[in-house]
Amino acid sequence: MPNSQPDLVSWTGDSSTQPSMSKISDSRVSMSACPGLEQYDSQTKTGWTCNELKMFVYYDGNLHGCPWIVSSFVKSRDPFAKTYDDDFPDYIGPTKVSSSCPAVPLASYDVSWNENYVVHNKVVRLQSTGGVIEQTLPTFLMENGKLCNGNNFDERGVYCRFIAQQMTFSTSGCDNAKVTVTPEPQPITSRQLHDMKLRVDTTSRQPIDSTCRFTYILNMY
Repeated sequence: MPNSQPDLVSWTGDSSTQPSMSKISDSRVSMSACPGLEQYDSQTKTGWTCNELKMFVYYDGNLHGCPWIVSSFVKSRDPFAKTYDDDFPDYIGPTKVSSSCPAVPLASYDVSWNENYVVHNKVVRLQSTGGVIEQTLPTFLMENGKLCNGNNFDERGVYCRFIAQQMTFSTSGCDNAKVTVTPEPQPITSRQLHDMKLRVDTTSRQPIDSTCRFTYILNMY
């Protein structure tokens, strides 16, 4: 990694003027800055450290005004681990977003279980079937109490995508093993932020009461 140069993964602008990238510096930081790296390190024979890269991104083209954003992450692999386990996964660091556009105030933005108005808590009641029940529950980005639809290609839609790209999400799971929720991120051009795949095992035919917790954090670089 210290001697490698970055690769462009995706670019949604003009294909004839793709940006160029180069690494400016590489410095070691606390392992806490690399979520999951300590656990990853314990599974390999190679010693891992957490490093922060400073990048230079150059684009010689029309940005069509603000907002625009650069999203980047580092994928690292252990060549020694691959020799004894070809399926050993790469470590993917946290995503970093950058822009020289003015920061946007976040006070008017929120996340909701309902696309028509802001709902922070959702109660789901299901009738036992004696089997596994599955249901999809979407979440939505809201702005001033109204749906912030990333599928709209107007000025408001642009800012909806801009905000959605910078959000971080975490789940602490459910407090009953018979209930699981799998979050599925949706494209930034979707109406939804996530599709929460709810799965409830009712084979015991006993009443089930469970609370699942999710955390959205609105960020601005």
